[in-house]
Amino acid sequence: MHSTEHPEIMWGLGLDRDAADYIEAAAGPGYALRNLPPDAVAWMRGSKGRTQAAWIPWSVWTSLPKSRRQVCGEDDCVRRILLLAEDAEVLETEQVLAEGFVTAVRAPLTRFKVRDALLRLREMDSLTADLRRKTEEIALERELLVRKSNHLSFLNRVLSRATASLDAATILSKARGDLRYLLPLTALSAVFWTRPADGPGLSAELYMPCLLTPPESDEWQQALIEAAEQRAGTKVSEYRQICLVPDRNRKPVPGPGAGRLVLLPLSVGGESFGCLALMTDKGLRLAKDQVQTLNACVNHLALALRNALLYRQVKIQADRDGLTKIGNRRSFEERLSSEAARHGRYDQPLSMILVDLDHFKKVNDTHGHPAGDEVLREMAALLGEGLRSTDYPARYGGEEFAVILPHTSRDQAALLAERLRERVAERVFRIGASKTGLDLTVSVGVASLPACGTAQDLVLMADQALYVAKNNGRNRVVLAGPSSLLKEHGIEDRPQSERHAGSGPRGLAAGHEGELGMVQNRVGM
Repeated sequence: MHSTEHPEIMWGLGLDRDAADYIEAAAGPGYALRNLPPDAVAWMRGSKGRTQAAWIPWSVWTSLPKSRRQVCGEDDCVRRILLLAEDAEVLETEQVLAEGFVTAVRAPLTRFKVRDALLRLREMDSLTADLRRKTEEIALERELLVRKSNHLSFLNRVLSRATASLDAATILSKARGDLRYLLPLTALSAVFWTRPADGPGLSAELYMPCLLTPPESDEWQQALIEAAEQRAGTKVSEYRQICLVPDRNRKPVPGPGAGRLVLLPLSVGGESFGCLALMTDKGLRLAKDQVQTLNACVNHLALALRNALLYRQVKIQADRDGLTKIGNRRSFEERLSSEAARHGRYDQPLSMILVDLDHFKKVNDTHGHPAGDEVLREMAALLGEGLRSTDYPARYGGEEFAVILPHTSRDQAALLAERLRERVAERVFRIGASKTGLDLTVSVGVASLPACGTAQDLVLMADQALYVAKNNGRNRVVLAGPSSLLKEHGIEDRPQSERHAGSGPRGLAAGHEGELGMVQNRVGM
């Protein structure tokens, strides 16, 4: 029952006075009836948030213009109750509902009929409220499902693109594009670190945007190094910078102070190995579901990046010689094959040198194999001095080393070989705890790949040149040349089985005896 101080308004349209008074009295003190004439300009209107009853005789309703009936039907806050005269024809329930009425009451009016009609109205309001609430709940659940679906689709995209590559720079470049669907990303960078076994501090790799000015590059370096030191609890002792592929728009990237820098740790199995740095708008505020999505995304990226770094580490170990840390025989052969194929396509010069430590067996016999290992490691370091990034040094086997020299003529390779021979001759190799000094020399064979030659041809030519160098007194450089010059220097083309083990060529293909000769040449002497 409603309070008499604030009675609920009921409308009447064209009711006679007796009917209006009876309905108001039968409804009780909580209701008040406002009766309007059929031709009233003002029209009944419901109050927002609550429904009101409207009592309308059938004769009045049917006499109204269709437009007025339509306007009345558009107000959902008014529940219409149809009043039928005692002698009026019987209306089916479907017809009453089709006209927009909740129920119909036939004269003569009684208190029970009025109360029953109002009760039906209340039941209709309750049912409508329940339906509206259920509709809102369904709409909310649907919105949540859509957002969860988008969340899963986003994570699936990130995961599938991240696991499609085993290169950390490629994974980060793809993640930069994917994360823009989640938040307004200005720039992405990352730092990974390891703890060297032979020294203090961290060894870090900084993956940074390419299009940076020197001051901005310094800012990014400082921010990433500080992030690594803060999370690892150790100072960075060494680092190297890796450039990420720029965006398609190739817009310059500002420094980290130009926006809000979000640092997200990367860890797998409880072990932290890196940090992802995202730069966004300064005023960015993320919703709870966005934070959850971002965290899940970073977890996926951490696993993919960890796998990429481990793969690179394993690949480096597989491609490097375990003692000298330069290329091994297998990686040398793969690199030489690809360089020879490139030489054939573009007709660019390709040379190589083979280096052999003279009398290395005496080092092992006199000072022991650990001392020999020290010499080999120092020789590998010396071999890398002065090489270009495109050159490829490798341990060919035992005390022999090889260097692939793309875009290098035979004369240029000879100059490099002679400088190497001189550096070795001038170097004092310190070995053992006493740092005993050893004076060593090397013999070097130099060859350049001829037109239509193969990688095997180049190796055979350099090997034959090295053989000539070692059999002509060692400590010299020999260039591969016409085979007719072999006998001029007293070198016979004997079968491999008759040559000194470890110093002769690895075999000369049949039919190449007239093509793969050498000439002794002490460059610069």
